[in-house]
Amino acid sequence: MLELFVAAALNTANFIPAAPADFRFGQAIETHDFSAVCASHTVRELDPAEMPLATTSHVQVDCHGYDYFGAGRLAEFVFADGALTHVWVLVEESDLDPLQAAFVDSFGMPDVQAPVFAAFFEQRAAVRRDVPEALYYSETAAPLFEGFFSQ
Repeated sequence: MLELFVAAALNTANFIPAAPADFRFGQAIETHDFSAVCASHTVRELDPAEMPLATTSHVQVDCHGYDYFGAGRLAEFVFADGALTHVWVLVEESDLDPLQAAFVDSFGMPDVQAPVFAAFFEQRAAVRRDVPEALYYSETAAPLFEGFFSQ
């Protein structure tokens, strides 16, 4: 058990929170190799009316075992009208303080912070605390997310 804790601590100590290269924003689902970055994945077609960015299609790829912040995580790749708009990476509640510290170390202080999130506009990223996760979003999705964060 101690070995796992030490290995996780070492992995998170070298963590750089920039948007991973696997997040090819603006590109179609077919351009992403989910079998290379996920232990398993499922594709779900959702109602476009549930997402303000979508008019014709809303697809989410649930990527299980995505390597992020020292562990295999669930990453939710969200596609609107055929293009990747944002990715949520779920983390443990105990990861939130060190994850946000990594964001601050790399990016500086958040542009906007509230009890439930810290948003970093230039990097188009955020740490969410009400549901423990990291968010990365595309330039196309920036007005939606940054408008929400700025309220």
